[in-house]
Amino acid sequence: MASKTITITVEVYQLLKVLKKQDESFSELLRRLAMRVNGQKLDNFFGSWDLKDQEYKEIQEEIKANLLPFNGKKGV
Repeated sequence: MASKTITITVEVYQLLKVLKKQDESFSELLRRLAMRVNGQKLDNFFGSWDLKDQEYKEIQEEIKANLLPFNGKKGV
C-alpha cells in the first residue's frame, strides 16, 4: 500500500494519540475519524465554522484541561 508523510504539531499528535485505540494505527484512526462525519469527506466541512480568536482559545484550553488526566502534565 502506498503511503504519504504528513507533518503535524506535537499538540495535534497528542490529541490524536488520546483518540487512538490500542490496536489501531494512526492511518486507521484518521480513516475512522474521517468516515465518522456521516461518510462525507472532511474537506466538505473546511471553513464552515467562522471561529473567532477568543472561541479558538477557549476550545484550546478546554482540550488541554481534558488531556490532563491522560498525560499527567499541565497543558500539552
